[in-house]
Amino acid sequence: MKKILVLFTGGTIGSITTDGIIDVEREGKYAVVEAYKSAYGDDVEFECRQVLNILSENMGFSGWEKMIHEINSIDTALYSGVILTHGSDTLAYTSALLGMYFRHFDIPLFIIASNKPIGEKGSNGLFNFTSAVGLIKEGKYKGVFTLYERVMLPTRVIPADTCRDRFGVYGYDGFNDFSVFSGVSENMLSRPRERIFHNDVKFGKRVLFIEGYPAMDFGCFVPNEDTAAVLYSPYHSATACTDVSEGKSYALTEFIKRCITKNIMVYICGLKRKVPIYSTVAEIIKAGSIPIYTTSAVAAYMKLLLAYNQEEMPVKEVMGKDLFFEEVKFS
Repeated sequence: MKKILVLFTGGTIGSITTDGIIDVEREGKYAVVEAYKSAYGDDVEFECRQVLNILSENMGFSGWEKMIHEINSIDTALYSGVILTHGSDTLAYTSALLGMYFRHFDIPLFIIASNKPIGEKGSNGLFNFTSAVGLIKEGKYKGVFTLYERVMLPTRVIPADTCRDRFGVYGYDGFNDFSVFSGVSENMLSRPRERIFHNDVKFGKRVLFIEGYPAMDFGCFVPNEDTAAVLYSPYHSATACTDVSEGKSYALTEFIKRCITKNIMVYICGLKRKVPIYSTVAEIIKAGSIPIYTTSAVAAYMKLLLAYNQEEMPVKEVMGKDLFFEEVKFS
């Protein structure tokens, strides 16, 4: 077996608790690797690199740029797999981005996190790391996956809730769906995928992300000159207010028209490819918005950021392509 490359970015899995405060270990120690060796010996050779050393709530464009650059530089022929450690707060966002950009990756790349620092009671960090090592040994998967107590498609991870700190899977029906891959077979996952993105990305263009709620005043949202697009996340029926009786600023349709006059496209995520649709949905589409079908808000946001900042493919083609199973398809 070839060695496993471990990329560290900080997060809880790379943190310690001091006087009741959790923060990244400034020396950048590889605690999870040491914990693995202590428990299982030297059965695996690891190569460790510190890409970042931040809490993931501080993750932003420069962090994603560094990760993409680092992974682009990997000679996959030298490794059995890659493990990227990450904080849990923005795990879903980074997972979606890396899953779509590195759709072609020909060895397993597992993105993992931890609920508590390594060594603390109840921490699942070592379990997640050990599980990733085990799956790399098996050679079962190729491509990018998120592993946090279970294996998930990176483009379908829903951010953890604020009560139990548990991640969800977009499109997963826990009662009737026995695979968290939700209609994506292992055969589909094992097929080689065309490489689309070759160059590093500079995130100079912005995407304004708005999540709908009742009585929203769209007059509060003023896209600036760096805004390339707007993503609106509607209610589960893909609906939003289109009624102007309380004022035009409360209607999404009027906001869409205002954005279009500034050459800013408005995308609506979560629509389903089926009819009939609600009259308000028809109005929203007629106003000039662009649908993103059965894709989580997180994946849609990261896909838009990627589409507008890469320079290898027209934006429309990127947005129209299912890059790495981000669109849940129903039979």
